[in-house]
Amino acid sequence: MEEQPPVRARLRRWYVPNAIYFITCVTHERRPFFDNADDLELLRDTMRQARDYHPFKMHSYALMPNHFHLLIQIPETTNVSKLLQSIQWNTTRKYKQAHHLTGPLHLWQRGFWDHVIRNAEDYERHFNYIHYNPIKHGLATSAGDYPHTSFQEYVRRGWYGPTWAQGHVPLMVENGDFEP
Repeated sequence: MEEQPPVRARLRRWYVPNAIYFITCVTHERRPFFDNADDLELLRDTMRQARDYHPFKMHSYALMPNHFHLLIQIPETTNVSKLLQSIQWNTTRKYKQAHHLTGPLHLWQRGFWDHVIRNAEDYERHFNYIHYNPIKHGLATSAGDYPHTSFQEYVRRGWYGPTWAQGHVPLMVENGDFEP
């Protein structure tokens, strides 16, 4: 009997033109490669540069020590897989340069996880999840205390109060264009 490739290798990605995607990328073995401001800025800068070649509109983000979440709108001219491949490959290259590393470096887990946003409730749930993520992972006690998300931008816009989710898990999280 012929051996089947792993399930992950058989999965086909669902491409939807002009859709909003929730994206999660995780570092290899969940190692905290981005546990300092310089490395997080390297990741942020790489995302900005990738947007020049693979346009997208940023809705929200959270950059964590061992993973990141994006809520982005992908136009029909952009391939989400090529965008994430570019971000991962170029971040690895720049990380190696910044840390004077030679030889192979497995910075990322293979692939990424994506979810196409289906409606306003789905959007709100993922939007809130992204901003609650630093609290969930014990990096902050308040969403406003963690500087590597889009939360403060939405406080400035009046979408969130500065103490949102402080001391409780928002219901939407429980159930489920600016610079990054």
